[in-house]
Amino acid sequence: MSAFSLKPMLIAVTVGLFSISAYSDSTTQPNSSFQSVCINSWMSKGEQATDKVDYKNFGEKYCACASTQPLDNQEAIKKAIQLCLSRTLLHDAMDSLEEEIGLSDAKAADLTEYCQDKWSLIYPKQTEEDKKFTTSYCECAQPKLMELIKKSETITDKEYDQSIDTIAGDCSGNVKEEQTGTSTTSTTTN
Repeated sequence: MSAFSLKPMLIAVTVGLFSISAYSDSTTQPNSSFQSVCINSWMSKGEQATDKVDYKNFGEKYCACASTQPLDNQEAIKKAIQLCLSRTLLHDAMDSLEEEIGLSDAKAADLTEYCQDKWSLIYPKQTEEDKKFTTSYCECAQPKLMELIKKSETITDKEYDQSIDTIAGDCSGNVKEEQTGTSTTSTTTN
């Protein structure tokens, strides 16, 4: 069982993608599509990214996910950020793993490495607290993804994608930022 705080990551993404809330007011940017506003905001925060192409590809997938979520208020925006970041991270890690190693040859250490690599892509300068969070997140996802790999040949692509989404939700937790300013924690079981 591991505990981790999602608050630092949520704050970083919320600040970085504040344009999502601006977009939710349709009078703010009537001629811009949500996707372009989101991607432009994403890329404006990517100066430190070591691989700009992968960073942009990740951002495009993230923004595509966010565009399907309700963005009516700040709470909905925070939920969309948390959900889409987690989903995009795991889908991207699994896609890379499948392309580079192959799911049938993947080992637990490979899953953890690819998960950590995606976190490093979007947060290249992690603090020790960030590293603890990303390690806990990847440790949560790894055994569940290994189980998914074992049954991947017997399920449809849609079921596979839905399973990744479920794992992403489980590992990001149902975190609610507390109004008291204390650290928000979520426990996960492996």
